[in-house]
Formats: sequence, C-alpha cells, structure tokens
Amino acid sequence: MVLHRHVFWLGRQWAVTGYGVQAVSQSHKMRFDVAAEHIWDDGIDAPMRTEVWFDADDFAQALEVARRRSREDPRTFQSPMSDER
Repeated sequence: MVLHRHVFWLGRQWAVTGYGVQAVSQSHKMRFDVAAEHIWDDGIDAPMRTEVWFDADDFAQALEVARRRSREDPRTFQSPMSDER
C-alpha cells in the first residue's frame, strides 16, 4: 500500500494526506494511521506512546496540520482509491 495520492504535509515520520494522518513508514501496515474522521478524537496517540519508534513531536505537528486543514477546507480529506490507503 502507498500513501494517499494527496500529500499536504510531510514530516520525518508522519504525513498529512487526503486520508488523514499516515505513518510514512510502510512497515506499520496502516496500524497507526488516523482516518480524517478521527483526527479530533482525544488520546489518539495513546496506543503509540509506548512504541520506541514513535516521534510524539512529529505526530503532534501532523495532527495540528490535519486539524487546521479540516477547519479551513473539509474537502481536503477524501476516500482513498483502491490501491492507496
């Protein structure tokens, strides 16, 4: 699987895409990706906090960008095509 075709912000570990917030590394197999409808949920980083690879600052920045985009233009987020996540 690849990142969604629309990439709006790319950090070291996280990207804001048309899907929501996605881990850049494909090794996580979408396990930690956050769909756009969940970017406002509380504690969405909780399952990742114990992971040694998790970069909390990068995730927080991605979440901030995703939330800002969601407020400014909700059409930013679209369903993925069949070969994208």
